[in-house]
Amino acid sequence: MAKHLQLVFSDPGDNVTDEQFDGWYEEHLEEILSIPGFKAAQRYRLEAAIDDGHSGPFRRLVVYEVDSDTDKLMREMEEMKLVDVDSYRERKDAGDDGPELPTWWSDVRFASWNCTPIGERVSVEG
Repeated sequence: MAKHLQLVFSDPGDNVTDEQFDGWYEEHLEEILSIPGFKAAQRYRLEAAIDDGHSGPFRRLVVYEVDSDTDKLMREMEEMKLVDVDSYRERKDAGDDGPELPTWWSDVRFASWNCTPIGERVSVEG
């Protein structure tokens, strides 16, 4: 089991299809997983289990499994220019061969959390 998790919630906005967004993100995962400390990733489509009208602003989630401490992880992401749009553009301008930022990128909303376990993992034997 990974030492930490990083959760990245996203919503591509109304002007891009889920298929366009998902296609780009699948390519982008390779860039993220090239960062030392990232071990695995799983993408999810978010659907409200209880629709109370406040189900949240995001339609997608990526759960990254991380074996690095979160401060070190963020430094690695900064060094690799994978923290924000401006640094990502710098990365692309320098000749990186990962996916280009699409024209609709400025409409995408993100929120990210680094998760550190508190207590032991609990599971059901079965």
